[in-house]
Amino acid sequence: MTSTIEIAWRTRDGGGGRTERRFLDFVIDGVPLLSRFGGDFISPFGWCDAATQDATLDRLLRKPTERPGGRSVLYLCPECADIGCGAITVVVEGKANAIVWRDFGVQNDYEGDVDRAGFENTGPFTFDGLLYHRLLESLRPGAAESARSRNP
Repeated sequence: MTSTIEIAWRTRDGGGGRTERRFLDFVIDGVPLLSRFGGDFISPFGWCDAATQDATLDRLLRKPTERPGGRSVLYLCPECADIGCGAITVVVEGKANAIVWRDFGVQNDYEGDVDRAGFENTGPFTFDGLLYHRLLESLRPGAAESARSRNP
């Protein structure tokens, strides 16, 4: 079964030592993906520097990754975007016509292990490859700026 994938603006509340952040979240089959997870993570889209956003997109578009196990970052620390604080990662597989996200978990950049606790019932999700690539390319920093002006 093919899943739908969209993006939507969300806000991480600030206060109590937390920085408020507006960011773009993935919505899969009508459900914000981040709402399926615990922890304090957000996507890098819409608030991180262009290099971080581009690198994340490249990995999600199946370009080579240096992450252990070839995993791609979906969500990271909302304060500093440092993977050392922990990140929700996923294995991205597929060809041009279908992309699969599977094996969700939390990892960091100093341990090889992936903590899969709490992710057992998440995915796999299969997306139409053409729609997937179009959506992710729309998240490139210049394109995201255009989306922000349409949907602040």
